Amino acid sequence: MQARTGHNVAVWKSSTDENADSATFDLLLIDADEQRALFALRAIQSSMPVRCAQKTSGRDALASFQRARFDVIVCRPHVGDIASLHWVRMVRSGKFGYAATPVIVLCDAIELQELGPMVDENTLLVPESDIAALTAALQAIQAGAAKPTVLVVEDEILAAGAAGKALEKAYRVELAYDGTTALRLWRESRHTLVLLDLMLPDLSGVEILATMMAEYPAQVVIVLTAHDAPEQHQELVLAGAVDFLSKPVDMHALPEVCANALRARQCMSNVERSRQEALAVSEFTARARVAHYLIERGQTAPGSAHLRRALFAARAHQPDEDQWASLLAEFDIP
Repeated sequence: MQARTGHNVAVWKSSTDENADSATFDLLLIDADEQRALFALRAIQSSMPVRCAQKTSGRDALASFQRARFDVIVCRPHVGDIASLHWVRMVRSGKFGYAATPVIVLCDAIELQELGPMVDENTLLVPESDIAALTAALQAIQAGAAKPTVLVVEDEILAAGAAGKALEKAYRVELAYDGTTALRLWRESRHTLVLLDLMLPDLSGVEILATMMAEYPAQVVIVLTAHDAPEQHQELVLAGAVDFLSKPVDMHALPEVCANALRARQCMSNVERSRQEALAVSEFTARARVAHYLIERGQTAPGSAHLRRALFAARAHQPDEDQWASLLAEFDIP
């Protein structure tokens, strides 16, 4: 639901925010053994309110996943007609629903060890006998501590509310109905992603985009527009938008569009970070070689200066205590 906090701003809240006893945390439970699934569900419900769809096969579960949005999926390593990791791969494709939906796999000791290297960042392995660990993982997901934040800037209240509803399972959402409020909220919170309508009652979306890019060039912004003119799209992307959506927006696809934009920006950030690390390693290596050359020839002062600069270049990679001890003892003379 939408909780209004002022004339031009709203914070999107699910009913769990207002009433902790309301079962609005949606769980898809997949287990070929119905009795075992019922036992797990009762254990979960004794600790937290959930609304559960229980399925005994991967085929039925995938059909349910396509029809509804779930906060989390709980399954076994084998879900009756398919291995769970193959089933999760279909979920992660984004073709059947929200690709980043959290998945918890209940495993025995051997499965925990064998499946560990194959899981992704949104999949968690939990010991099947450890109900406390399961409920703790579910509560962490419910709390939304790791959810990215989205600012929806849209002056049409119904459209903004529809976007909030579409995104609430995967993101923490704030709504703003004018540009001035949007910039204030954004400066306070630096949202992970901004959905920005171009037509607003005070500031234009183009002005807001320019302000955001000037103050924080890494901000991920998706523009909402009623116009499909290629020239306008080109200008928006050149101005800093990562993507644009034509109205009316497909609300079912919106969470995945947002996820794709964030993944693309993360990839670019990883490339830049790797480039900077490579430059630092290159500088360290060059200065270390020069320092060795100078010290070998008795020129200790410039050699030491190069070593200091080399250490400064590699300052992000500090040895831990064990490495210090090992390195200091490496050339000890008895």
